[in-house]
Amino acid sequence: MNKLYQRLIEFLLKDAKSKAAKRGVDFNEEKFVKKHEAVLPIILYYFFIWVLGWISPGILKVEYLLIILLCLIVRGLNHYFGWIRIMKKD
Repeated sequence: MNKLYQRLIEFLLKDAKSKAAKRGVDFNEEKFVKKHEAVLPIILYYFFIWVLGWISPGILKVEYLLIILLCLIVRGLNHYFGWIRIMKKD
């Protein structure tokens, strides 16, 4: 799953680079990757919930879904802005 996620980001990066080159716009690769690493888990979560709701609608509880979504949003914001950093000890 992690490989698929990284390949999706690489595909989006390659596509964005080619579009920026066609338009002649300056492209910041680091910012693009950072933004997509923050947003893609939320998009994939919505897709997963949509498929799960289509397969078996009675299994989903709204409260749990919103808590998970809130956690993903906070994780994405933290990943993008870097508010909380985990320091490694030497």
